[in-house]
Amino acid sequence: MHDAWRNYANAPQAGATVCSSHLIEEGTSRCLEIISKDEPFPVIVTRIEGEIYCYVNACPHQYLPLNYRSNSIISSDKSRLLCSAHGAAFDSKTGNCLTGAFDNLDAIPVFEDQQGNVCIGPLPT
Repeated sequence: MHDAWRNYANAPQAGATVCSSHLIEEGTSRCLEIISKDEPFPVIVTRIEGEIYCYVNACPHQYLPLNYRSNSIISSDKSRLLCSAHGAAFDSKTGNCLTGAFDNLDAIPVFEDQQGNVCIGPLPT
């Protein structure tokens, strides 16, 4: 997994809580903000086939949030995240761009802790 997400000025630290894992139901996505360094850090969290995936909520085309025009950003078959500003599609499990010549979404490693929260990875030792 690439660590490009760490290059954002207000990237959260490992162990930061993203949300309660029960908020991320199977086949859904949520656009959330983590407060880091007193600034909002926008993320997309989705659960596909039981696994939770997290990405920086910034389309590599113009760095607008994927939910810029609509909160409905997951395809009906749940396999793609869609940019509501211009329609770019990204693989839900990898963040890889499936349309156009855009870069991929910046993936963020996450894990579920014992309290039932989604947290920024890597797993604590």
